[in-house]
Amino acid sequence: MRRLLAAGSAAALVVLALLAALGWHVSGRIHREALLASYDRGPEQYDDALVAAVDSTSITLAPIRDERGRLAREGAWGLFWDGGSGRVGAILRRDGTRIVRAFTPFDGIPAKGDSVDLRLEAYQGDPLRARGIPFREVAIETELGPAPAWKIAGTRSTWVVFVHGKGASRRQALRALGVVHSLGFPALVITYRNDSGAPASPDGRYHYGLTEWRDAESAVRYALANGAEDVVLMGTSMGGGIVAAFLENSPLAPSVSRAVLDSPMLDFGETVDWGVKHATVPGTKFPMPAIAGILGKQFAAWRYGVDWKALDLRRRAASIRARLLLFHGDADEIVPFATSRALAARFPDRVTFVPFPGANHAEGWNVDSLRFNESLRAFLEPVR
Repeated sequence: MRRLLAAGSAAALVVLALLAALGWHVSGRIHREALLASYDRGPEQYDDALVAAVDSTSITLAPIRDERGRLAREGAWGLFWDGGSGRVGAILRRDGTRIVRAFTPFDGIPAKGDSVDLRLEAYQGDPLRARGIPFREVAIETELGPAPAWKIAGTRSTWVVFVHGKGASRRQALRALGVVHSLGFPALVITYRNDSGAPASPDGRYHYGLTEWRDAESAVRYALANGAEDVVLMGTSMGGGIVAAFLENSPLAPSVSRAVLDSPMLDFGETVDWGVKHATVPGTKFPMPAIAGILGKQFAAWRYGVDWKALDLRRRAASIRARLLLFHGDADEIVPFATSRALAARFPDRVTFVPFPGANHAEGWNVDSLRFNESLRAFLEPVR
């Protein structure tokens, strides 16, 4: 009996040690890959496809990895390679595994044999170069210092303020900017703490809306001080969480009549759980056990002071009075589609929900720009 008890105790200690190691590992990844604004992800990777042939209007691509499955999906994608960029559009034909697509160069033309990546940024550069929209570079004074923004003139009294997602840039707004500008809205495309050119946060971390909303508030204050009578906020991914946090916390929230949330990260904890669900145990092909998310979040709370409850922005969603337009792809592998669907079901009186079948994270515009643009136009047209 003593030997059995000893063996059982040893086995329990081994299990506890393994669980502790798993929690430590996952919390470390949360810190490095999600919290640290300065995390170095290494050199740019171009590993979706190889260029088999190219001219000024079409390009033939042979798959390499294409983990996101964009190569063979209809839609518009930014095409990036070492030293250049462009855009691919409609699939013209298929030649075995090779795909021939419409091609629009932006910075040069890739050479045969170049490796390329297909990304969300279907438009590159600034508003003038990418979309022919005049703009001015302005600085918005935030509590941490000046943050650069693009300012686009318009004829309406309502301004639209764009808030990009984590690790993205202002060019993320270029997809929807065409509709906003065509309707005559003045616009601000902002940066916020930890962006390139903007002030760093004191701890060098992302806070998924809990602090960044104050930078969105500075942008709203700038708009109101420069003639805006009303404001529409548009946030993508973590930018959607920043917009939600602003609407829940800012005294300027009544100045925002409408908001557009594209694949919004409304609960960072649930997003971590979703990521764990799609991850594998390091060095193996075995799926990560569900308990890894629970342990990783608990260790992250202990090690880095993460307040997971506060990061669930849905808790106070009832306090939001602005009308919401909600875009989300049902194949999102980063932010759970279910969070947006549940929010829309909870507040059907003020949330317009537009799902995108087959779209991954923030891909709604890319896979169906017509539906995205028409929904956005219908939502914005009633605004003055």
